[in-house]
Amino acid sequence: MNEAMKQIAIKYGTYLALLNISYILYAYLVDASVFTATWPGIVLFFLAIGFGIFAVGKFKQINEGYATFKEAFSTYILTGIVATLIGTVFTVLLFSIIDPEFAAQTMDLIIETTYEKLETSGMSDEQIEKIISRIEGSNAFGITGQLKSS
Repeated sequence: MNEAMKQIAIKYGTYLALLNISYILYAYLVDASVFTATWPGIVLFFLAIGFGIFAVGKFKQINEGYATFKEAFSTYILTGIVATLIGTVFTVLLFSIIDPEFAAQTMDLIIETTYEKLETSGMSDEQIEKIISRIEGSNAFGITGQLKSS
């Protein structure tokens, strides 16, 4: 792995992490209900793909327009890894150390919204309870939960 690849991946991975952190801070400071909306997750998903593609493009530009599959793939993956690590550290700090009560409030909001969506979709009470108990048993804001969701 060459130095240019590392620097590009770190740069664009950090930008992506800052974008994700901005989203989390917006939810924390303004409106926690964005965690239950579908569209922000979809937008962030496509932005993450875009940042990876852009990082590969920058690597190719620096490398005179050429990159092997291994170099392109490594740049793309490393960008995602950097963003995931920075975002996970921030999220764990926020939800476990800075304001653990916000994690509980957010989980309650997620459970309430999930229950409403499942109920309107016509699922049986037994199926809904099974899904809700699985959500309640998870620690979505801990290190393991963050790595699983990233």
